[in-house]
Amino acid sequence: MARSLITTILRQRQKRQTLCLEVRPDGIAWAMSPGMVNQRVGFVECLPAKREAALSALVSEQGWAGVRTTLVLPLDKYQVFQLERPEGIDDAELGDALKWKLKDFLDFSPTDAVSDVFPFPSDAARGRGELVNVVAARKSLVTEQIGLVRSSGLELVAVDVAELALRNLVARLDPQGRGVALVHLRDAYGQMVIAKGAELYLSRKLDVMSDDLRNASTQETAVQSLALEVQRSLDYYESQLGQVPPQVIRLVARDSVLPLSSMLASYVAGGVDTVDWAPFDLPGPLDSRCLPAWSAGLGAPEGAQAINLYTEELRPSRERLQATSALALMLLAVLLVAISSAFVRYQGSELAALQDRLQQQNQQLQSAVEQLSAQVSARRPDPGLESALERINNTIVRRQRLLARVENLVRDDSAGFSAQMAALARQVPEGVWLTGFILEAEPGRITLSGGTQQASSVPVFLENLGNEPSFIGRTFGSFSLQREDEGRWIRFRVATDPAPGGAQ
Repeated sequence: MARSLITTILRQRQKRQTLCLEVRPDGIAWAMSPGMVNQRVGFVECLPAKREAALSALVSEQGWAGVRTTLVLPLDKYQVFQLERPEGIDDAELGDALKWKLKDFLDFSPTDAVSDVFPFPSDAARGRGELVNVVAARKSLVTEQIGLVRSSGLELVAVDVAELALRNLVARLDPQGRGVALVHLRDAYGQMVIAKGAELYLSRKLDVMSDDLRNASTQETAVQSLALEVQRSLDYYESQLGQVPPQVIRLVARDSVLPLSSMLASYVAGGVDTVDWAPFDLPGPLDSRCLPAWSAGLGAPEGAQAINLYTEELRPSRERLQATSALALMLLAVLLVAISSAFVRYQGSELAALQDRLQQQNQQLQSAVEQLSAQVSARRPDPGLESALERINNTIVRRQRLLARVENLVRDDSAGFSAQMAALARQVPEGVWLTGFILEAEPGRITLSGGTQQASSVPVFLENLGNEPSFIGRTFGSFSLQREDEGRWIRFRVATDPAPGGAQ
């Protein structure tokens, strides 16, 4: 009973929770709202190819299956345009109607776009009529991220954009509605938003790289460039939108050790300060990589209009079955069950018949084995074959003994010629070939014959051979060299006994 009650409470709490995600090039930022303090925000580093596995593992680890989820698109994944609101069009159809006016501004076809609108402040229109902000994103890109969220087991309910998520934070930093500017520095670019209360007045991308700010050689130039873009945004806010610039710019950057606030303050008209996270009940400073996702989890301020790029065409289609269709499906299911049952019975009878046949074959094989065993045991050895086998074994034994004696002669240097043959193998120089040799134990004669292309190689060969221990004391009394008729080869012969006719 207690376990059932706890499960029910956890499920009800899970339904109240909302998970916000931002898919970044270096990982996935998430924020849970509301939730426990230590579980409200986090970042999972992963490569783009590992996103699905990383998100699925996170959902499994945190127990988020089925949690309602809002996906936040970063600034470089969508575009925002100010257009005049046409008359006679409902708010629900305004996004689709206005995206066709953007065909000259988008780098893709309006048919491949999803769009939504949110109002432009009326006091900033400056006589241009009623304006609206049109948000447009490539449908294929949004579909890819939607598929990532769905495959992980989460329930996607909305697709938001980064500047409206940051607007939620700015509204809480500006309770008096006087206007606050927020600068968020990412790895590849920055983003600046200015809002008064619930209304977003300005959003701009800042071309600044975090690596340039960290590098001592480019830091000064990068700070000046960032300050210049911030100041231009403030000037545009004042001159074109007719608003009083905020006195303080709030800065959120990952490099908390870098004194960006003081570095920018000397170039910007107004103060620059970091965001104080203490009022937001966080365990520590917020990881700037999670700022858009966490800000989206704060929810839109009262009276503010939110957008949702998760349009009907991107949602999974759900068709209601009519009664006749349901009945037809039920009959089809019953028919399939009956067919499956008949097929199973047919297969069972076939298998039973096969089992009987295999059992009969097994019995026949067992009978054949018993007959062959009886025949083998009834046979007697042939005496003639046994006698022949004994003679062959005796012959093998004698040959093995002879082979052992020969091997002993070869290994015994004092009783054979192995040392002299090894010396011949070591001392034959390159360019000399032995074609024959005679080694006699008694009276110790040695005769060598061979060929060479250089006559000078033969004396070198004999000199090296005389240094071998097995040839020390040997004297060659016969030595002859003879060139062949074609003149390519020189034949030589040396022997310890003089040859008839003397040396040549």
